[in-house]
Amino acid sequence: MNTKLATIALVILGSIVFYKIGLHHTAFAADGMDPDWDAAVNDRDTTKPTVVFFTETWCPYCQELARDVLAQPEMQDYLNRHYNFHTVELTTPTGSARAHEFGVNVFPTLIRYDTKGRETGRIHNSTEEQVLAWLKAGE
Repeated sequence: MNTKLATIALVILGSIVFYKIGLHHTAFAADGMDPDWDAAVNDRDTTKPTVVFFTETWCPYCQELARDVLAQPEMQDYLNRHYNFHTVELTTPTGSARAHEFGVNVFPTLIRYDTKGRETGRIHNSTEEQVLAWLKAGE
């Protein structure tokens, strides 16, 4: 019986450690690497959360998300009213460094930050309905 209990405790502990290691803990903060990034951080409306869109010009899924979801008038209106929005183009030297810094290895990626700049969620290539639900969950 003690062996069974010890095994269960070990599995639970291992799961917690695996879960914590897999989480990203990034911050939307100025760092002096890129003036555009620092300006987006410093000039944002601090009463609204922020969404950062990590994209590649050559990536068809990125272009599809940008065109079919993020550029839609309803989505633009929602984003403008509820969020600060910033795009990171990963084909630039600072963009690829930022992707590495933020653990972005799937494209496209949207990262949501709270008003204090703490990461609260990520979503990848998704439909308009999925992105909208994800955005509403972060308000």
